[in-house]
Amino acid sequence: MAGRKFFSNLSRYPLAVTLAIRRSEDPRDQAGTKDFSLPPHGQSWQDYGNNIDIYLNGINLIALSNGAMLGQQYVVITRGSALDNELNRFNAVDFNFAHNTFYVSTRQVY
Repeated sequence: MAGRKFFSNLSRYPLAVTLAIRRSEDPRDQAGTKDFSLPPHGQSWQDYGNNIDIYLNGINLIALSNGAMLGQQYVVITRGSALDNELNRFNAVDFNFAHNTFYVSTRQVY
C-alpha cells in the first residue's frame, strides 16, 4: 500500500504543495514527487509513493499573495532527524502561516 497522509491548510493562502518521496529508507535516494493544491482552510487525503516507497523526504510550499510568491521548503538529509520523524511518524500534516513564514506541524488522525 502506498503512503497516505491527511493535509490541512490552516493559512489564508491557496497552497501549491510538492511532496518529495524517498526511495526505500535512505534520505539520499529519491523516488519522485507528488504535487497537489490546497485552498485556504482546505483539507484532503493524499496518496503518494508505492508499497515500498512510503516515506517523505521533504515538502515544498508555494503561495501567491499581493503580487508576490511566498515559499518554504523542508528537506530531510538525515534519517531519524527531527524533521524525518515529524514527517514520517504521523499521518496528518498541517500548514500554517505567520510572521512571513510557513509552518509545518504533524499529528495523528484516525
